[in-house]
Amino acid sequence: MFFSLAWLSLTLSLGVWWWILGFRQAKTISEISISDARQVELNRVNRMLQLEGSFFLSMLTLGGVTLAILSYRDHKRSKLISDFFSTVTHEMKTPIASLQLQIEVLLENTKEPELKKKLEKIWKENQRIESQMGNAFYLASLMQGESLYMEPLTISDLCESYSHHEPDLTWNVLIPQNTKVYIDKKAFFAMLKNLSENAKRHGKAKTIKLTVTKDLKDISFLLEDDGAGFSGNKKNLTLPFLRHSKTSGSGIGLYIVKKLIEKMKGSLEFPNSSSGFQVKLNLKEVS
Repeated sequence: MFFSLAWLSLTLSLGVWWWILGFRQAKTISEISISDARQVELNRVNRMLQLEGSFFLSMLTLGGVTLAILSYRDHKRSKLISDFFSTVTHEMKTPIASLQLQIEVLLENTKEPELKKKLEKIWKENQRIESQMGNAFYLASLMQGESLYMEPLTISDLCESYSHHEPDLTWNVLIPQNTKVYIDKKAFFAMLKNLSENAKRHGKAKTIKLTVTKDLKDISFLLEDDGAGFSGNKKNLTLPFLRHSKTSGSGIGLYIVKKLIEKMKGSLEFPNSSSGFQVKLNLKEVS
């Protein structure tokens, strides 16, 4: 919207300046003492410049106003879609969490193998829905340009807190536990969850290891899995809605990871690996 208005102002200014300058030049020439025939020709050219210049400015104004109106409508439509995603994901979080808890209670109290197998399948599908709703929430937040809640957190705090979300993830911390990084804790956990689920669902990984190292002022979180890996072009991994194979996902997960890490002033890498798949998250250390 801002750029369309800026373009309209600039082009209108140039158009008005051209029209006034051309009109003045034509008027100056017409006032020079010359023959009557030549004077008639110059007057005709002067009227032509006025008419064509006025028509040009009218069309320019109409096109600019139309562009501004369409940009405004597109902005409103985009905001409406973002608000819809935010509202839906927020409203569905509570029932999904409640359903998850009830399934876990039933799993603990069920002794029948067949029923337990079905409940485990429901539990996994519910986990998948919860993950997709989380992605939709962050996608809506990114579309609206919402800021993250950044705070300094120690590696030990991150490790301890995330172990409750994903106990199977092995942390291999090779730096002091009191080292701090400046991040949004909730967003960082969402990134780890996205990457872990991608490794399990699409790479069929059984184990995932997270190694934390330090290089100058950069703190690196390297996720390694023992899955099938990826044989395509890694530059396309963060493109949304791009399927790399029949079994691959929508690509929204890695796109959100990239955008979130960039908002935290970090970077995302996909190092080469002889086996499995690796993803590296680079963040700045807090002094």
